[in-house]
Amino acid sequence: MRRNLEALLFATDEPLSIARLASFFPGVDRKAIETAVEELKAEYDRDEHAFTIVEFGGGYSIATRPEFAPVVKKLYRGRRKLRLSKAALEVLSIIAYKQPVTRLEIEEIRGVQVSGVLGTLMERELVEIVGRAEGLGSPLLYGTTRAFLDYLGLRSIKELPRLSELEDLLAEREEIKQLAAQMGEEVSDEELEAAVHPSDDDEPETAAQASEDEEFEASEQPSDGDGLEGEAQSSTDGALADGEDEVDGEEADAEGEKSAMEGL
Repeated sequence: MRRNLEALLFATDEPLSIARLASFFPGVDRKAIETAVEELKAEYDRDEHAFTIVEFGGGYSIATRPEFAPVVKKLYRGRRKLRLSKAALEVLSIIAYKQPVTRLEIEEIRGVQVSGVLGTLMERELVEIVGRAEGLGSPLLYGTTRAFLDYLGLRSIKELPRLSELEDLLAEREEIKQLAAQMGEEVSDEELEAAVHPSDDDEPETAAQASEDEEFEASEQPSDGDGLEGEAQSSTDGALADGEDEVDGEEADAEGEKSAMEGL
């Protein structure tokens, strides 16, 4: 059964819940299914495979481990990604946190009409109709889909960050962006993530951070122009030192002659 579960989790293009997995094994207790899944995961961890079993979107699937993301990303370079406009992201956020919610309620929050954006989100299968509200006209209620959870890697909508946490995070990001703008620079989302959530490692997390460190070190070291100035300064200092040595030598000679005269 464990090998059959492995085949199912490997072949699926969407997370499989315990109930769905149990449907392939009539007469097998769900607890036994859960145990088999955990044993498979432990086997992958023990043998240090590049993949493991992850739980998200209300089910299980086999996926590569996070540390292999850089090389896997190269495999999919050039492929079209799911991109949403700012308006679509705003509407999706409202639905995620207020669901189930009607179109009129969304428009009251945004202050503009959202029919077109809702249609786009439904076409992308990120939003769906989940029922009708009680009241005049029984307006449609909208909510997020399981595909939305899959895309974000969440097991349930409860794993979304609290609004208070988002406010603090957005405030920090805005401060960083404003500071960068004052310095005439642009900050990418990856650089913002590294700045807001730095790792414990001493090494810079991003190429941009490494570049900044190199620039800082370069500023500490003299440039070519600074080197010329340094050589000129060294020559001047040397000449002054030589002059002082000559003066000291002349004074020493004078002292010697004086001593000789006193001796006579």
